[in-house]
Amino acid sequence: MNRNFYMVIVLLMVSYSIASADVFKIVSAEDLKAQIAAKKTQIVIVDTRTDQEFLQGHIPKAINIPPEKVSVIGTLLPKSKTVPLVFYCRGAG
Repeated sequence: MNRNFYMVIVLLMVSYSIASADVFKIVSAEDLKAQIAAKKTQIVIVDTRTDQEFLQGHIPKAINIPPEKVSVIGTLLPKSKTVPLVFYCRGAG
């Protein structure tokens, strides 16, 4: 993935965090699975991998925002600053 994409994602996460006064947290797979199962709050899950990787498998109800869609990211995320956003990718390397 290109460096600009990661920078945009970080900036978006920072702006959402500042607006809601929350702190970024690393969420384990188990914690995320429990939050989804509990259905207490709406969670938006963003898969930042390529379209091909997304089609091979993804977390149910995740939206795909690969590097080539970064220019429209604002139209794909919720307007509410209170909705938690969870970003995931294939990892480093």
